[in-house]
Amino acid sequence: NAGYAEQFKGKGVDWKVAVPTDGVYAQYYSQAVNKEAPHPAAARLWMEFLYSAEGQNLYLKGHARAVLLPVLTQDGTVDKDAAAKLPQIQGTPAFPASAELDKAKATLAEKWDKALS
Repeated sequence: NAGYAEQFKGKGVDWKVAVPTDGVYAQYYSQAVNKEAPHPAAARLWMEFLYSAEGQNLYLKGHARAVLLPVLTQDGTVDKDAAAKLPQIQGTPAFPASAELDKAKATLAEKWDKALS
C-alpha cells in the first residue's frame, strides 16, 4: 500500500510501491447488501455514500484507486493531493471476466493447502 511510504518515512524506512509494467491487472472492490440485512435501506445508503464524491475521495485518501476517479477529475471534485499520491500506472488495466475469476477461485481452492504446507 502506498500509504506505508508516509507512515514509515519518519522511521527511516524508504517504502516503495512497484507497479508492474509488463501487464497491468486490476479488480474493483466489491460491496453488497445482504438480502436479510436488518436495515437494508441503511445498507443501501452506505453504498450510496461510498460512491459519492466524498466516499470516493476517502478511498483516495486511503491510497486506493477510486472507481469514479475519472469522473471526479472531470467534474473537479477530486482530492488532488490524495490523487497525486497514487502510484503512476502505464498502460490500460485489464479486468478479469467472471469466467476467469471462477477459474482462478477454483485453482486457489484446489492448490492452496498444498502450497502452504
